[in-house]
This record gives sequence, C-alpha cells and structure tokens, in this order.
Amino acid sequence: MPSGLEDTIIKVMGVTTAEYDLLFSVSAWPNVFLCLIGGIIIDKLVGLRLGLLVFVTSVLVGQTIWGVGGLIDNYFIMLVGRFFIGAGNELTVVICHAYKALWFKEDLPIAFSIDIAFGRIGGTLALIFPQMIYESLTTTFVSRTVRLSATLFITAAGCILVGVSFSIIVVIMDYRRETTSKKTKERPCSGSRSITLKSLKQFSFSLWLILLYNLTALPILYAFVSIAQDFYIKKYGLSIGAANTANSLQFGATVILIPIVGILVSKTGYFIYWLLFSIVPSVLAYLIFMFSYGQSFIPYVTGILNSLSYTMTGPSYPALLAMIIDKEYITTVYGISQGSFNTSLAIMMFVTGMIVDDCGYFTLQACYVALTSFGSIALFLVFLIDITVSEKPKLNVPGPWLTCENDETSSEPLFNQAPQQEASKVY
Repeated sequence: MPSGLEDTIIKVMGVTTAEYDLLFSVSAWPNVFLCLIGGIIIDKLVGLRLGLLVFVTSVLVGQTIWGVGGLIDNYFIMLVGRFFIGAGNELTVVICHAYKALWFKEDLPIAFSIDIAFGRIGGTLALIFPQMIYESLTTTFVSRTVRLSATLFITAAGCILVGVSFSIIVVIMDYRRETTSKKTKERPCSGSRSITLKSLKQFSFSLWLILLYNLTALPILYAFVSIAQDFYIKKYGLSIGAANTANSLQFGATVILIPIVGILVSKTGYFIYWLLFSIVPSVLAYLIFMFSYGQSFIPYVTGILNSLSYTMTGPSYPALLAMIIDKEYITTVYGISQGSFNTSLAIMMFVTGMIVDDCGYFTLQACYVALTSFGSIALFLVFLIDITVSEKPKLNVPGPWLTCENDETSSEPLFNQAPQQEASKVY
C-alpha cells in the first residue's frame, strides 16, 4: 500500500501530492469495469482455480514492476505496476468471495467475518512494515532510490511467500473438493449454464435491490474516513494524534468483534434483519455529528457506533448474495458487487469533498443519513418480496438456512436452485 511509504515516495521520487494520489487512482478506477467483465470471464471461461492463479500473479507482476520503477526512478513505470496490482487485487477478492460461498455451508458468515478481520490486520501491517523495512536499510544502501526499490522488491517476495504459495494450496484443495464431490454425487440439483451478458436479465429484482443497498449505504463509511481527521480537528478541537485515534475506531473494533458477530449470524440466520439492524448505529452516529457542539468525546463514541455497524454488515451482506444467486453466477455477482461499490465509493469521495467545501459538514452528514435511509428502504423491499411474493421465504430464514431442495442430505448453501427457465423467479 502506498500509504505506508507516503512521505518516502514523495521525497525520493520528487513527486507532488497529486501525483502520489494518482498511485491510488490508477489501481482503483480500472476495477469499475474489470470486476464485472472479469467475473463473467471467470464464470464462463477460465474458472475459479485458473482465475485465482492468474490474478494473484498479476499482483506479483505489478509489485515487481513497481519496484523496477523505483529502481530506475521512473514514475510512469510505477504507475504501470500499480495498474497491474489494482487489476489483480480486486478480482482476487471477488474470486475469494466466490470460493467462500462454494466451500462453506452454514458457516458462511463466519468465513466472511474471519476474512474481513484478517483483511484489517493485513491492511495495518501493509501500512507499518514498508516504512520499517525502508528505514532498516539505511546503513546498507546509500542511495535512497535503491532503498525504496529494495523495499518494494521485498514486499514482492512477500507476495510470493504468502499470496502465490497459498493460492496454489487453495487450488489443490478445491480440486480435491471437486473430485470428492463428483464421487459422492453431491449437488444433484445444480446445473451448468453458459454465462453471458444476457444472463444479467435473469437476475431477480431482489438481487438488484440488494446491490442498490451496496451502492448507497455501504460506501459511506469509507468516504467519511477519508475526511474524518480534518472534521474532528475543526469541529471537536482534537489534535492530529487524537483525531487519527478516533478515526481508527471506525474499523478498529472490527478485528475483535466481527468473528463473534459472524458466529451469531451463522447460528441465527435472518441476514436481512442483521443488515437492517446494522443501519441503526450508523444513522445514529451521523445524527450525533449533526447535532453535537464540539464535545471532544463525540468522535470516539461515533467511531465505536460506525465500527459496530460495519461489524454487523461484514458477515451478512456477502452471505446474502450467496443465498440469492446460483453458483454458476456467483463470481459474476460478486464482481458486479465489487465493481459497483468501487464506482459508488469513487463518486462519493469526490462528492464528499465538494459538499464539505461548498455546504459544510452539517449538510454532508444530512446527505449520509438520507443515503443510508435509502439503502434501508431497498433492504426492506427485499424483505417484503421474500415473505409475500415467494411461496416459501428463502432469504430471511433462521440458521442453519435452507439446503438444496432436491437433496435433503446436501448441506451446500442455498443458491438459485430453480430450473434455468425459471431463473428470473428466484428471490
């Protein structure tokens, strides 16, 4: 992550802050399209196993190119490396989501919650270790450019030791799982389908409502974190250190709490209820921001509320997607979800800055409340459709949730189990 080397990159490469920020943008914007197209390609052509190896390798190649750019002091080469990292990273996330949806059964929310917790730990390490590595090379290399390049190459070695090697293990495990599944004739009710862009028309209205929630309510916290430090300093009079501490609470409690919440979600089910409940602390936090008047403890309280909201959302949202779509479409749907989230987040971060500059923080918080409420309406419509239109509710059910209707002994997660001609009727 460039954030772990922000000051070093700016000074060593002689770039401006805007050019430094471009290292983020160049890896984010391509994923608006790559997540959707990549999901379809994975589902239809290459499959999860080959796709995982290809895109993890893309991250490794990008990290290596990034190191070469640092070695020859070429900013453009560094941008090329960041492009490959971004393209591979987001699609790797999509594939990992699909793997969890296929591998885990009633423990699916636990799997997602553990994944999020490790993601937060990994993100923290990615912020801390690069600068530590760079500083540890002070007595070894005279040139700052060589030290920066060596740091990036060492992180590339980390990609090999962790990313590539673990991906190979996952591929072997998935091959053995598939072989065992064929021998025991599991999943008799699942058919194979050809994935095309026309297949998107067969997705149910409920799925699009869930993705609408993903577009409105979920990106808000990430957008707020990007401006929270300055907000805490200006309105609540916190120091930079205290503001960073309060801002870290937005995700800080997640590492500890989210595995516990994942277990609760797995045992209780009712994914839609969990998502609706998760909106309450988030809206409460933004209302407190709107009507508080400089009390220094407020950022810490709201940080905990936002962290609680994120903790309840993490295991519930991706598991709900797995419940509503057939396994042949699962990578495509996670790709749509990831791509739409990136699009919404990019727009929301830009609009957030404009609102703060032109209208102030009060208007910003009001917009956040409105968007979150809009997302809750979309979820409530999904709930109504599930209990009224479908003959038997399938989404908001107690856990362990329903299994394949044509095979009572199967404990695979419930995807779209209807025949192909009735795919549009599955909720």
